[in-house]
Amino acid sequence: MKLRCTANSIRLRVRKSDLDLLQSQGEVSIPINFAPGIKLEYTLKLGPGEHPQASFTAQQITVLLPTVLATNWINSEEVSIEYQQAYTDGQYLNLLIEKDFPCRHTEEKDLQDTFFELAPKNDPSC
Repeated sequence: MKLRCTANSIRLRVRKSDLDLLQSQGEVSIPINFAPGIKLEYTLKLGPGEHPQASFTAQQITVLLPTVLATNWINSEEVSIEYQQAYTDGQYLNLLIEKDFPCRHTEEKDLQDTFFELAPKNDPSC
């Protein structure tokens, strides 16, 4: 699973193996170690609700994906789930959870773990 953050935006790109873990264990977590004892972890987790929700506590980014929504998405050719999570003063956090395509400008080590079959054939982007 890959994490991309920009201003008020979190994007998770999920591989096939990540979806297998999500279905079997209810979550996928990836640590980013900066130094001994200093890390950031990001997690995609199944749970209740109608919409995805993100939270940040104690060096942990968690995106909660409603189980019903996740099940429908996983078992379809739908590429992404997008949601704008409102917080204060009309501000919001964009959440995008999408099936990972292979990058066209670099060689993928494990093409079979991406959703290469859903990727646009003539799109040069990742």
